[in-house]
Amino acid sequence: MRAGGPIYLAAQRRLRDYIREHDLLAGDRLPSEADLAAELGVSRLSMREATRSLQTLGVIEARHGNGLFVSEFSFKPIIEQLPYGLAGTGTAVVEVLTAREAMEAGLMPAVARAGLSAELQRCADLAREMTERDERGEDSRELDEEFHRTLYSGLGNPLVDNLIDLFWRLFGELSREVGGRMLDPAPDRGLLHARIIDALAAGDEDLAVRRMREHFDDLRKRMTALEGP
Repeated sequence: MRAGGPIYLAAQRRLRDYIREHDLLAGDRLPSEADLAAELGVSRLSMREATRSLQTLGVIEARHGNGLFVSEFSFKPIIEQLPYGLAGTGTAVVEVLTAREAMEAGLMPAVARAGLSAELQRCADLAREMTERDERGEDSRELDEEFHRTLYSGLGNPLVDNLIDLFWRLFGELSREVGGRMLDPAPDRGLLHARIIDALAAGDEDLAVRRMREHFDDLRKRMTALEGP
């Protein structure tokens, strides 16, 4: 190992630079490892280690028999590499919830201005179905997740979509760890979601922010059991 760190990290940085400098997008094919090593001036062994590490990080992907390709951006590798100290703690769930609230409440003005009639109608339908399932004592978590994904999908912002995906996956993983200690969902969960849509449909940005925060207040109450005695 050199003073600057493992040699493969230098190869990794050069490969990232290569992707940027050549304006390569998700799905674009990369040269072979041998050609990349020659062009970037590193050993084939270092390049092999660099490509493997970048596959783990989700930057590139290897397709059997077809070579290396630039990957679609995703936060999934981050979730899979989470520190073990984060798992299974009520504090971690609350921290993720706080970050989610800040993002989703902050996006309300953008959603209100975007004129997302089809998305808002779908969310209204989901809120109604959520209420019906809750009344029957059935699980409606997947409807809740679809509601939040749909609500922002019309913004056409891949970063927002990926962050929503990150929060749901992370929140889901952590919630499963402590699920036995969480309080049951509020019986008016569907109504809380419906009020968000009513405010957005009316174009009332401030009210939409308040309604979203009310929804997270309900979630936060369910988390009180995680704080312990």
